[in-house]
Amino acid sequence: MGSFRRVEAEQAGPAALGILIPPGRRTFVILRPRSLPWDLLVCRGEADPAFAQLAHDEASACAQALFRALREWPAGGRGAVEMTHTPEGFGVRVVVGGFALAVCPRVPGRPYAALVCSEEEAHEAASQLYDVLRPAGTAEREVYFNTRFFER
Repeated sequence: MGSFRRVEAEQAGPAALGILIPPGRRTFVILRPRSLPWDLLVCRGEADPAFAQLAHDEASACAQALFRALREWPAGGRGAVEMTHTPEGFGVRVVVGGFALAVCPRVPGRPYAALVCSEEEAHEAASQLYDVLRPAGTAEREVYFNTRFFER
C-alpha cells in the first residue's frame, strides 16, 4: 500500500502533490500534481460540480481534511477517478473521502474551467491521475501545502 509524506514546498520534488490555497477573502482549495498538466479544484459536493469558494479558515480546514482523505484512500478509504460525459465531450473528476474534485487544465493567466476532451484523452487522464493519487505498492508520494505563496 502506497503512502504520502508531508514535506515543505521548497523541498518537494517534481512528482509531489501540492495542496494550495490562493490568497483572498473567498478562495479555492487546489490539489496540484506537479507531474501532470492539471489542477484539481474542490467542488461544492458530489452532486454540484461548481468550485467551492471558501473563507480562508474554511479552506485551511478543507485542505487538512483533503490530505487525511488522500492518506486513507490507499489504505481502503473511499476514492475513485471517474470519467464524466457532458454535451461538449468528456471530463474527469476525482472523489476522495467526502470530496469531489474537478480536473482542470493548468493554463497560466486563465480562469479554471473543467477539462473537456475526447473519450480517449479522458481515459488517459483518469489513468494518470489514479497512478499519482493512489500510490501503489510501497511507493511514497510527497505532499506539500502552500497557503501563503501562491503562483499559478
